[in-house]
Amino acid sequence: MDGFKRKITGSLQAQLSFWLSAVILAAAVGGGFFSFRGALHEANEFQDDQLRQIAGLMQQQAPHTGLLITQVTEQSEDPESQVIVQVLAPGENRLRLLDEDVSLSPGLPEGVQPLSGQRYTWRIFIRHLPDGARLVVSQRTDVRDELANSSAWRTVFPFAALIPVLILLINVVVRTMLKPVKQLSNELDKRRDIDLSALDDRDVPVEIRPFTASINALLLRVKRSMDMQKRFVADAAHELRSPLTALTLQADNIRKIELPAAAQERVLDLRHGLQRMRALLEQLLVMARSQETVAHPVSTIAMEDVFKQVLEDLMPSAEAKSIDVEVDSERSAIFTGQLFDALMLIKNLADNAIRYTPAGGRLFLRARQEGRVLVVQVEDSGPGIPEHEMERIFDPFYRILGNGESGSGLGLAIVKTLADRNNASLAFVNRKTDSGAHAGLSVTVKFRL
Repeated sequence: MDGFKRKITGSLQAQLSFWLSAVILAAAVGGGFFSFRGALHEANEFQDDQLRQIAGLMQQQAPHTGLLITQVTEQSEDPESQVIVQVLAPGENRLRLLDEDVSLSPGLPEGVQPLSGQRYTWRIFIRHLPDGARLVVSQRTDVRDELANSSAWRTVFPFAALIPVLILLINVVVRTMLKPVKQLSNELDKRRDIDLSALDDRDVPVEIRPFTASINALLLRVKRSMDMQKRFVADAAHELRSPLTALTLQADNIRKIELPAAAQERVLDLRHGLQRMRALLEQLLVMARSQETVAHPVSTIAMEDVFKQVLEDLMPSAEAKSIDVEVDSERSAIFTGQLFDALMLIKNLADNAIRYTPAGGRLFLRARQEGRVLVVQVEDSGPGIPEHEMERIFDPFYRILGNGESGSGLGLAIVKTLADRNNASLAFVNRKTDSGAHAGLSVTVKFRL
């Protein structure tokens, strides 16, 4: 009961359906009750009129005193449905009704009235004749009541048949009227994290629009706040590039001076730190641009050419570690979208592969077309990613501890953002040998064209 109550109070559709159904049920019950009572009254009146009509017809025939007719109706074979006509002489009070006699009071007025016998209750109509005799038309009340009730119940049956139909229609109508609201909710659920555009509430009922307007205003405020944060990060990273470049040049100039070995070592450490900071700033700039919602020109380029551009920047790092790079791309594998997104996504995946693959390892870049899906794979022969770390690999600045490699922790966060912006899916799988040993990491990106 508590669960049903929570469901009713928590759902507008359930509340509307419940209360409208309750109103229909109450109206149908009330209408059925009054219809039954009215039909029952009309049926009794109709049968009373029949007694009057029979009496009028018999009076026209000038019946003689002592007349007794017990077969008036068409269903005379059924004694229970017979109408009995009797003419009582002046002063006679003995009324013969089938298998019982009933005493009739001499002071009874003309008209329809009930009469109780020893076995049955009767409905009689009395008419005084000019000669002082009395014409009495009688019928058992249980037969009359059965016919009246049957007629009255037939008026209630349409209400009983319409109630479930109306309740079903009410539920369908309520569900249809609230369908735009549900569609709006589904649209919000399917949105990407970076999509803060206003909701389209043109098909939403007028009563719901103030709520959607408030949501749109909130989305606009959130978008402005996030844009300010992105601009701040981008501007800060851009402003820091010049001082870092100057410091790097100063460090290079100091290295040209003959210094003690200990000082040369400190200067080398300083230069490496500056290089890492410059790499971090570059990643921050890429991250800020990948989160932009402004539309950029769409390009169509073969993935083979994307691989070439990426490897032009990364080959020095791969050669420094003697990593064998293999490219396998079909000419039909075409990327359609923002060229920057494709370059940065593949570059960050390949850079991570080179960074974490041991010296003498291998890097594979593959691309193929499967119908309307472009499949890109980046595989390495590194240690892979521990399974318990998989849930956090897309967190910004999160790095797996104990790998001994330097990095900003933004690479996979950028990959995730770019994949979401291009409606692409990512799959990270640790490859293993037949013996169960780690054989590297395989990353599959699927672009839906």
